[in-house]
Amino acid sequence: MELGRVRGTLVLNKALPALKGKKLRVVEEVDVCDIKAPGEIVISFDYIGAGEGQLVLYETGPESAMAFYPEMTGSDTNILAIVDDMDSCRQEE
Repeated sequence: MELGRVRGTLVLNKALPALKGKKLRVVEEVDVCDIKAPGEIVISFDYIGAGEGQLVLYETGPESAMAFYPEMTGSDTNILAIVDDMDSCRQEE
């Protein structure tokens, strides 16, 4: 799983019928030890209702759809959880 921050919503004008009604989010990858550092952007399905600016856990690759088995999501990136709280990353001295 990866940590990310929801940065926005992706709106589709036309799409395959399988994508109708699905919410797509723009998610920025977050470094656990430096959550303010810029990260790579991914597009992810959002089935749990994450809001803009929230920290989320997301999974990539075919395994990301397994959380929804037996239903297939048709995505290789899915938001799986909203992060409520996180201890800061501590560097070993």
